[in-house]
Amino acid sequence: MSGAVSGIDAVVRRVRRRAFILAAIGVIAAFAVSWRSGLSLTIAAAVVIFSFLVLEKLMDRLGSRQANPGSRALQPLLAVTGGSFAILALVLWRWRGFDAVAGAAGLSVVVLAVIPEIWTKE
Repeated sequence: MSGAVSGIDAVVRRVRRRAFILAAIGVIAAFAVSWRSGLSLTIAAAVVIFSFLVLEKLMDRLGSRQANPGSRALQPLLAVTGGSFAILALVLWRWRGFDAVAGAAGLSVVVLAVIPEIWTKE
């Protein structure tokens, strides 16, 4: 990456940083409630943050090439996203102790990280 950072790159950096901070605060608060809540929030937040990071890499790959990138270049990224959702589905299906409220809070991490960008004037 060159010295100049585009507007989109700056937004992605701010959202990524905010998502990690909000996830850390949420995980600490959830573990203070119970270990099940903490683990449920951690699993859900990890799935969303992985998906956001994969989307970021996918956009980099699509934006860096002039021609069609082809399915071979995108397959690893899509496999990671699919795998993370499969793991979340397995946890929801098999673990009776999953805390749905904490899981929903974990799934909201990136959404909460994006909201302040709406209020910026850039």
